[in-house]
Amino acid sequence: MKYQHTKTSRLGNRMVNEDRIGFAEKNGRALLVLADGMGGYRGGQLASAALVNSMLRQFQQHRRPIDDPPAFLKVLINDAHLAVIRKGAEQYPPVEPRTTCVVCLIQGDQAWWAHVGDSRLYLFRGGRMLTRTRDHSKIEYLLASGEISEKELKNHPERNLVTRCVGDRKRPPRPTFSEAFTLQKKDIFLLCSDGLWDAVSDDYMAETLTETTLNKAIDRLAYQAEFRSYPEADNISVIALRWISNESGKPAESQSEDDELTQTLRALDAALEKKH
Repeated sequence: MKYQHTKTSRLGNRMVNEDRIGFAEKNGRALLVLADGMGGYRGGQLASAALVNSMLRQFQQHRRPIDDPPAFLKVLINDAHLAVIRKGAEQYPPVEPRTTCVVCLIQGDQAWWAHVGDSRLYLFRGGRMLTRTRDHSKIEYLLASGEISEKELKNHPERNLVTRCVGDRKRPPRPTFSEAFTLQKKDIFLLCSDGLWDAVSDDYMAETLTETTLNKAIDRLAYQAEFRSYPEADNISVIALRWISNESGKPAESQSEDDELTQTLRALDAALEKKH
């Protein structure tokens, strides 16, 4: 499979980064996952790390083609839920950390995704947003029911109230699953925490992704989200993938997606190696 992918995670104006992101490819399939530890509960970073580690480990251990992707994603989320609970119980004193999550599986030329909470997946095609996940949150419900408008979202007193999560001992996660989606060349998946989508619009995301390379676009989006949210910027995490084809070969991001800073650092490393 051929694709370009990149990721970034920024602290914002917080003391701790409770976001975690992960990516893995194996046997012609890929997994993208993002988790946002919930700050209202102790150990949000423990929850998000446990979730991402659990999902990546299970994905890497799965050797055969995945016959039922939605069922596979459900197992990933349920097992991650138990991993989060265990991680909290291992602490002294014990804690009950919780996290949101969004995960996307690509196999062949199709993709499936699932989410719990308000971490989002966006799909862009031809310079516009094709679809996105709908948050499990109070304001998303109010918006869908027509009780509030888009303009009222930003300053709504309950805008941070998430109605579903991973890690709640009393309420197992209830994910929302997508249907199978057939990919086209240059389709872009973007998974992000609310630190990004709360600060930049869907249209700005689409515009930025068409203007430059994937690496530079994601860095620009994260920077703008942090800048526009200052001095109350949340953690900002993004993982993105541009689909190219289902042909075998090395991922295209290894060929030409390095930014100028990365190129400079590599040149310095090479120069130092020659001296030694």
